[in-house]
Amino acid sequence: MSIADKKQKSEVVHYLIESAWQLGRIRMSSTAHANHRAEQRAIDVLDLREVILYGVREENQDSWKEDWGHWVYAIRNRNVDGRDIRVIFDVEGYPDVVVVTLMHVYA
Repeated sequence: MSIADKKQKSEVVHYLIESAWQLGRIRMSSTAHANHRAEQRAIDVLDLREVILYGVREENQDSWKEDWGHWVYAIRNRNVDGRDIRVIFDVEGYPDVVVVTLMHVYA
C-alpha cells in the first residue's frame, strides 16, 4: 500500500467515525468494557467528542481482531485538562460505530 493509499484510508476511517458522531450512531461496546474504562479513567462524553472531532488517527495503534475478523482503529487527542486520550473504534457496522475502549496516553 502506498503512502497516498494509507493517507486516504486513514482519512476515510476518520470520516466514518465523525459522521457516525454527527448521526448519533456512536455507542459504547456491548461488553460494558468501554463504559467501565470511561468511568474508571474519568473520560466523559465531551472528551470523546473532542477526540472524534479534533483528534488525529494513530495508525500504529490500529489492530486486527482475529476473533472479530476485522480491524479496529485508534484516534488520539489532548483534552482541555491537557491529558492525552486514545479511543479505539470499531467501524465494521457503519453507520453504527462502537467505542471498544478508551485510555489515557502517557508520553
